[in-house]
Amino acid sequence: MSRVFKSKFAGLKLILLWLLLLILTMATALLAEPYTVTIGLVAIVLLVTVVKAKVLVDSFMGLRNAPLFWRVMLLAYAPVLGVIITLTYAF
Repeated sequence: MSRVFKSKFAGLKLILLWLLLLILTMATALLAEPYTVTIGLVAIVLLVTVVKAKVLVDSFMGLRNAPLFWRVMLLAYAPVLGVIITLTYAF
């Protein structure tokens, strides 16, 4: 593949990932808005947040090939925070 093709494909990939993040954000906002807060709803919204965090860390921050320590620290942040928030709503 030529260098120009790879560059255009990388740009398209980032745009598609940005659209995915936008859609996930709108979906969670629309899902959570009309309903009362339940533990299941909190868990779903936070699960989507974990998926969005993985996309951000791997693609937009470019840490897919980073040292394992930094990648694990950043990828673990969202699930750990999600569990803490879910447990807060549960009790």
